[in-house]
Amino acid sequence: MFQIAASQANQKNVSRYGFSAIALRSVLGVFMVVAFAFGSQSTCVGEHFEVYLLAGQSNMDGRGSVSDLSAQQRKPMGQAIIFYRNVSIASDGWQPLQPGFSRPPKFKGDLPAPTFGLEIGFAQSMLKSQPNTKLALIKGSKGGTNLRADWKAGVKGDKKSQGPQYRDFVKTIQAATAELTKRGDTFTIRGLLWHQGESDSKSSVKLYSSRLENLIERIREDVGIPDLPVVVGEVFDNGKRDNVRQATQNVAISSSTVGLVTSEGTTTWDPGTHFDAASQLLMGNRYGKQMLKLPKPTSKQTPPVPTIVPSKSGSASKPSGQQRPNILFITVDDLNDWVGCLGGNPDAQTPNLDRLAGQSVLFNNAHCQVALCSASRESFMTGMYPSKTGIYGNSLKSATEAYINAKHLPVWLGEHGYRTMCMGKIYHKDHGKRTRWDEVGPKTLRWGPEPPEGRQFIKRFGKDAKDSLAWAALDIEVGGMPDEKIAAWGIEKLERDYDQPFFLALGFYKPHVPMTAPKRYFEQFDRDNLTMPKVLENDLDDVPEIGRKWVLERQKIIAEDAVKQYSPTYRRELVHAYHACVALVDDCVGQVLEQLDKSPYADNTIVILCSDHGWHLGEKNHWRKWMPWEESTRSLMIVRAPGAPGNGSVSGRTVGLIDIYPTIADLCKLKAPRALQGESFRRLLENPEGSWKRPAMTSTTEGNHTVRSDRYRYIRYSDGSEELYDHETDPHEWHNLAKDPANQSIKQQHGQWIDRLNRVKVEAE
Repeated sequence: MFQIAASQANQKNVSRYGFSAIALRSVLGVFMVVAFAFGSQSTCVGEHFEVYLLAGQSNMDGRGSVSDLSAQQRKPMGQAIIFYRNVSIASDGWQPLQPGFSRPPKFKGDLPAPTFGLEIGFAQSMLKSQPNTKLALIKGSKGGTNLRADWKAGVKGDKKSQGPQYRDFVKTIQAATAELTKRGDTFTIRGLLWHQGESDSKSSVKLYSSRLENLIERIREDVGIPDLPVVVGEVFDNGKRDNVRQATQNVAISSSTVGLVTSEGTTTWDPGTHFDAASQLLMGNRYGKQMLKLPKPTSKQTPPVPTIVPSKSGSASKPSGQQRPNILFITVDDLNDWVGCLGGNPDAQTPNLDRLAGQSVLFNNAHCQVALCSASRESFMTGMYPSKTGIYGNSLKSATEAYINAKHLPVWLGEHGYRTMCMGKIYHKDHGKRTRWDEVGPKTLRWGPEPPEGRQFIKRFGKDAKDSLAWAALDIEVGGMPDEKIAAWGIEKLERDYDQPFFLALGFYKPHVPMTAPKRYFEQFDRDNLTMPKVLENDLDDVPEIGRKWVLERQKIIAEDAVKQYSPTYRRELVHAYHACVALVDDCVGQVLEQLDKSPYADNTIVILCSDHGWHLGEKNHWRKWMPWEESTRSLMIVRAPGAPGNGSVSGRTVGLIDIYPTIADLCKLKAPRALQGESFRRLLENPEGSWKRPAMTSTTEGNHTVRSDRYRYIRYSDGSEELYDHETDPHEWHNLAKDPANQSIKQQHGQWIDRLNRVKVEAE
C-alpha cells in the first residue's frame, strides 16, 4: 500500500513536495500506471494543505438541499479545496469548496449537484478555529454502500480481499494527492471522517464494530499513519439502527484516537434517514469540533513503495501459485445414497455426480450431525455440534450464546478476502441472514411447483398424516424449476471476472418433497421395473422404546401406513419420483460444473458437494429423515481440491459434515476460528485411506446420540437404552447387537466418543 507523510522543506533527503525522493518516484510511478484522467486546474500554487479524508454512504455524500442554504453559504470557500470522486461522477480535479459535491439518486447532470454533505459544516468549523489553515478535503463517498462488502477493508496488502468502494477510495486518495504534488503543493494528511451504517443496520454490534475497526486500521496502514485521528458519526436514530449506533459508540470509546459525533437533535427531510440542510451543517460542525479534540499524529515513518494498482477492466482473475483458491460449495436437500457412485440403488441415473466423484475424493461413509435441514446446516456452517449450538430442530429459538457469537463460514471467508455469494438453500431459510453474504441470488419457489391436483396425502388423510409425501410429473418449460434457476445463476457468476477469490454457494432443493420434477426426468425411468428399497417388516422390534416412539407416534397415521393405505402402487410411484428429482438435481449440478471446467477458475477452485442428510423410503418403517439410523445420517460428500493426490479415489473414513469448515480453512492456508469442533480431513484428500481415528456423531435430540465408525453404528438414548449394528455383517441395520455381552467393549469405546464430542469445548485430539 502507499504512505503519505508530512513534509519538511529542510528535512534531509525530502523533496519540497513532502516525500522522500525515493518515495516520490515510487508514488508517481504508480500514479502513471493508474493513469487517472483528472484535471490539473490550479487553485493555489506552492502552498501547504491540511488534508482530511471523507468516506461513507449517503449522509456523508450529502442529501441536504443546496437551495435551503443562504446566498453566503453557497459561495466557494477561499481557504478550502475539495477533490470529489464517486466513480460515475467526479470533480474536475481540485476545486474550491462549495456546496454541490454530491451525487443524489437519479442525478444525471454535471457538478455542482443540488445537494451537499458534511464537508461544508466541517470546513466552516475547522477554519473558524484555525483561520490561517488551508484545507484540502478528499471525498470518496457513495450512497447505499455497506461496510460488509462495499467498504470491506480486507487483508493488509491484498487488494483482492477488499471491497470495491474501499479500493476506489484508495484510488481517489492516490489521484488527489498525486495532483497536489504535481501542482507543487505540499500537504499533511490530518484525519479521517467516517459516516455510514444505514446499509448495515441488521449487523450485530460485535460484527459492525469489528468491521469498522478493521476499516480504520487498514486506512491508517494505507496512508502510513498508524495514529491517524478518526472521527465517526452516529446514524440518525429512527429506532431501527441501535446495533450500528452502539457499535459506532463502542469503537470511539475504545480508542483515544477516535472521536464520536452524536446525531442527537438532528432532523431529516425524509422518514428518518437523510439529514436535512440544517442537520448536515450541524453534523459537519460537530465533526470539526471532535477532530480538533483528538491528538495529532506522532508517528514518522519512511513511506513504503506503493502496491495498489488497479487490474485491467474486464480481465479475469487468473489463478496463480500465490492466489488463494476459489470455493464452489454445493448442497443438495434430502439426498441419500441413491447415487450411482454410492450404489444405494442400481437404478440411479446421476452421470454428473458420478463424474465429479471420479475426479475427486468420494467420502462414502460421511454423516451429518443432525438429520434435519436446519440443524444440519447450522452445524456445518458454524463448525459446531448441536450440543454447543443448542440447535437440534428447524427452529433457532433454542440457540445458545455460542451459536449467536459463532463465526459463520461465509462471514469468516469474507473477512479473509473472499467474495461470498449464494443462491438457494444453504441454510434452512435459504441464505440465512443476508448480512453474511456479499451477494444473494433472487428468491424462488424453493421446492418448486406443487402437484397440480394437490398433495396426495393432504387430500386423502388431512392432518392425520403429517408426512405429506407427494409427487407429480410436471409440464414445465426447461429452466422453469427453482433448481434450474439456481444453476443458471451459478453459471452466470462463473462467467464473471473477479479481482478476489470467491466462495460461491449453491443450494439445490430437490429431492425434497413435494417430489415434483419435469416429465422428462420421469421418462428416464421404467417405473414398473424399478428396484424397490429393502424393508424388513418387523424392523422396529429390537429398537428401544424411544426410537420406536419417534417412528410410530409422530402422528395419527404414520407415513408408512399412509403409503400402504393410499394405493398398492404408491410406494413405487414415490420411488419413481425420488429418482426423477435426483436426476433433475444431477442435471443442474452438471451444468454448473461444465461452466466451471471451461472457466479461468477451473484449475484453482475447490469443489465441495454434500447432501445435508439422508432419506428413508420405508426402511425402519419410516419415511423422510431425522432418525438415528443409517438412512437418515449418511450424506453424500464429494471434495475436489486442485492437485490433490487422492483425486479419483474413495475414502471409507467416517468423516462428518462438521469437518468441512476446518478443511476449507486448511486448504486455503488460513487459521480456522478456535470455536470449530470439527477436524480437517485434508490429509484424506492426499491419502484417502490414511489414518483417521475419529468417528462421526449424529444427534437426534439433546441426550440422544449415535456414533458411526468405519464398522459399527452405536446409538445411546437419553434413558440409557442402546443399539449396536455391525455393518460388515448387517449393512441394513436389521439386527441390534447391543444386548450381547460380547460387545460391551465396543459399546464402551463408541460411548466414550459420544461423551468426548459432546463437550462444549472439545479437547485437542
